[in-house]
Amino acid sequence: MNSVVPDTPLTSNPHSLIRERLGDRGAVTVLSATAGYVDAVGFLMLVGLFPAHVTGELVGLTTVFTAGHLMSHPGRLAVIPVFVGALFVAAIVTRSRRNDGKSPHRALLGLMTLALGLCAATGFGQPLHAPVGPLWVLGLRECSMVAAMAFQNAYARDALANACPTTVMTGNLTQFVFELVDITAARLGWDRVETTRARSATRSRFWLVSGALGSFLTGAVLGGYLTRIVGAFALVVPMLAALFLARRESDVRSAG
Repeated sequence: MNSVVPDTPLTSNPHSLIRERLGDRGAVTVLSATAGYVDAVGFLMLVGLFPAHVTGELVGLTTVFTAGHLMSHPGRLAVIPVFVGALFVAAIVTRSRRNDGKSPHRALLGLMTLALGLCAATGFGQPLHAPVGPLWVLGLRECSMVAAMAFQNAYARDALANACPTTVMTGNLTQFVFELVDITAARLGWDRVETTRARSATRSRFWLVSGALGSFLTGAVLGGYLTRIVGAFALVVPMLAALFLARRESDVRSAG
């Protein structure tokens, strides 16, 4: 099974935000690792920016206009407009593909791959270990990374709606703790109302969010390490990951 083929969601806790489909696990793992990786690269190369969590930039913008706080560089003001603009592109592509009776998933992953490839190419515009490059390089790198995460969010919204988030991990960490408590309660005999199927769903969600969290952290470690060695060229790794998912979507549609 895969994220393109609709499945029946597992019976689960009505308070859970996750209605997992088993075929989503591979995509969730890859995309979570990609988000962690890109966040690490962004933090190191974009003066503390987390491209996968751009809503935090809203706080930065409000402090600029209300408290006189100075941003690290003026280009940070463009983060939210770029993110929103990329989402508009993703929404138009999605609607267009749907109107033609086709899945938009491969196209969204293609846009993500293109954005990450453009970011990796900015490595040619800056000496490998130079602390600061030309402003146009910084701006292009920032815009392409933010756009890539916007396309990832758009893909997850359409293809992984029944899974868990792949960018912001706060919700996954919360879900992880609650599912862990539920599993522990079942093992200790505290839980007398949950059915066997509900317990199975709890374990399934637990492994889903565990995989997302673990992949995100692994990606962040790898991204930070490779950025120190090869700079922006480190973005080739998540670019290849997005290309792999796009190829998988293509194979699935062909098999269907």
